[in-house]
Amino acid sequence: MHQASCILFLLALPIGSAWDHFQFDVTLFCNYYSRTKYNLKIEWWEYDSVLSGEDQITQAKVFKPNSGRYSFTMAGAMDGDEWLSKGYKPRAYISHDCTADQKRVDLDLTVVKLCKPPNTCHYRIIQDITNRSGSEEIEHNGFKENDMSPFADYP
Repeated sequence: MHQASCILFLLALPIGSAWDHFQFDVTLFCNYYSRTKYNLKIEWWEYDSVLSGEDQITQAKVFKPNSGRYSFTMAGAMDGDEWLSKGYKPRAYISHDCTADQKRVDLDLTVVKLCKPPNTCHYRIIQDITNRSGSEEIEHNGFKENDMSPFADYP
């Protein structure tokens, strides 16, 4: 039993020691134009195995944007991925009050496109968060490996 636990622990350890860098160029829409501002908190995490759980990619950011279109960039890094992993699976944890009743809700958006280490991964994400909550998988709106040049539609 002890040997099996040790093997499972070793499988969950990150491989390599190089830092993999991420950039998320995000545009969110809150379509309540009767309000001037709304509250928004977002952070990016990575999840790909039950053994290792989640790892934080970015620090949380808190905004109070105007309603309508709001664009921002978030950068982060990971120190290697778990052995046998197929790649990083970014997940945005978003708390916002862009809702009809202006009460805070949580929205988890998991990007389907994996970031394969060792790489720099640059994602373009465009989402309407109006009245959205829960957990969803999403497609990216742009993706570049080892290329941090701006996306044509950003900001």
